[in-house]
Amino acid sequence: MISPYYAIGIIGLLTTSCAQVQTITYETSTDPGGCLIEHVAVDPDRQQFHFDGLSPDGAKLAIGWNRNGEESGLYLLDLITGARTEIPNLNNGAVFSPDGNRLLNIAPTENGRTDIVEYDLATGEMTTIAPHDDWEWLASYSSDGERILFNSYRTGASDIYTYRKSDGQLKRWTDFDGYEAHGQFSPDDSKILFNRQDEGEDYNIYVIDANTGDISQLTDEATEEGYASWSPEGDTIVFASDRSQASGEPDLYLMSANGENVRRITDHPAKDEYPFFSPDGKYIYFNSYRSEPKGIYRIELDGDLNCVKSVVQ
Repeated sequence: MISPYYAIGIIGLLTTSCAQVQTITYETSTDPGGCLIEHVAVDPDRQQFHFDGLSPDGAKLAIGWNRNGEESGLYLLDLITGARTEIPNLNNGAVFSPDGNRLLNIAPTENGRTDIVEYDLATGEMTTIAPHDDWEWLASYSSDGERILFNSYRTGASDIYTYRKSDGQLKRWTDFDGYEAHGQFSPDDSKILFNRQDEGEDYNIYVIDANTGDISQLTDEATEEGYASWSPEGDTIVFASDRSQASGEPDLYLMSANGENVRRITDHPAKDEYPFFSPDGKYIYFNSYRSEPKGIYRIELDGDLNCVKSVVQ
């Protein structure tokens, strides 16, 4: 499972702002399971990745990148026109605010750790959220943008916190000696998904009742399961798992919000990770090592959440 060192990528590089317009065309491939896979962002010269980076209207994707560990940056890809706009001073996967006007990201601290920052797309102003002298990363918003959910090592272990913007209230949601990460509010903010390292390399998916604080376990596999994300309706969860043990690398799965009705949607020997739904529920975007270096892909879904099959199989 991802560590804070991996999550922050290469920190400290300042990029210059520019816009590059191109005609967007998606190359396609067929997953061994038959699903049509579109290559959204694949670059032979640099790794590209995201963390739930779609804008609320589904038109733009925030993409972090690095090249040979020497250069890194962040750009916004217009999924309609193909325009790429580099965002200065940011260089990791970012998350849009619900109104689409801001990005959540991370920034290096003086002691070599990271803080959560909120970047105003109109002004370029950056605001630090709940600063601390230890690792803070993997931030996301509540549906109204009032609360920011993030990971922190401020107590010596990786736990899930929220920060309320109106009054600065900080709330700790988990208290576990192991690794807990990848928190995400449900669409109605009543639940929080996250994954926990249960033992060794075993990770499972849990959900917090945001009203009571009660924690329920959704998966119970002796393997790595995580990167879970809600569907727009909140009734389905997409996640990554290597439960099949076919290649030793995770594929993507869907399950009901209560952990039942698990089914596999990708079948590839390379690692698939960080899946998330588009706002209209039509696509699942994800990172994958099926390209070299890593790129961003998407699967189109029908109304029953089955993948659209390739015409050539």
